[in-house]
Amino acid sequence: MLRSTRKLSQKLLPLSGFLLGFTLFSAPSWADESHAAANPASLAPRPAPEKFWTDLPAITPGGPRAERGMVSLTPRNISTTELQLFNPNEPAKPVQLILDGGRWLVAPSSPDKGGHHWLSTRESNGNKVITASTAWSFPAKGDAPTKLLKQNKGGLEIVPDHLPEHGGMREGEDWTFHVRFDGKPLPGALVRFETESGTKSRVVTDGNGVAKIAFPRDIDPAAIDPKNGATRTRKGFVLATEYQQGEIKHQSAFNYFYFPDLMRERNLSAGFGFLAFGMLLALPLLRRKESSND
Repeated sequence: MLRSTRKLSQKLLPLSGFLLGFTLFSAPSWADESHAAANPASLAPRPAPEKFWTDLPAITPGGPRAERGMVSLTPRNISTTELQLFNPNEPAKPVQLILDGGRWLVAPSSPDKGGHHWLSTRESNGNKVITASTAWSFPAKGDAPTKLLKQNKGGLEIVPDHLPEHGGMREGEDWTFHVRFDGKPLPGALVRFETESGTKSRVVTDGNGVAKIAFPRDIDPAAIDPKNGATRTRKGFVLATEYQQGEIKHQSAFNYFYFPDLMRERNLSAGFGFLAFGMLLALPLLRRKESSND
């Protein structure tokens, strides 16, 4: 029995040595694999780009923070590099900006004059032309945007009748927008309206190429800034239309923002006030009831 055990050990000894050597030789590669698994940057998939709230073309704030007096703007759902900046002082002389690092750094055309500026970018792809436009107001004082909005910027446009002096449109308000091609109104044009809060509707322009948009009260009260209230809470919206000219199909969109209805805060404050007043009135009755029970 002892002899057979010795013979078995002698046979297993080379096999054990082989396994030990294989283990030691292979250890570095296993260590590398475990190190790679511990490093999330090496294996974790890159996060997908944040999906924009609409599939329509738009120009929105984005990218690294800009210096004071400037704004960083990003193209959405449109492949483009050039941005035209129209100023209210000389709307017929736009300034051209080039996309840098996925954004445009935009400043007022004149350092001492701000106000509303018009921004437009365009993509030409075969027999399709896509235009995205927006407006931006810079803090410095500037001319009223009357001439700016009437200026023919070429191609298919959606332009508001006017722009608010402070902030944007508001819930519950009706606003007028002009649809035109090469400066001429387009009657009977179908206009899509979408808000960041999820409202979608369609409007047809009248005989003068005018679309009237009623802004819905669709901003979630939970989204209203608890510190600054409705004056600092805003959501985006976009209007889009299409026009066929020969073999060329034109699509144009205008995006801007709107604020919650100020009456929401007033109604909410009034509700709390009435509640507190009711509690004060009920307090003597509660005390009398307690006294009678005693």
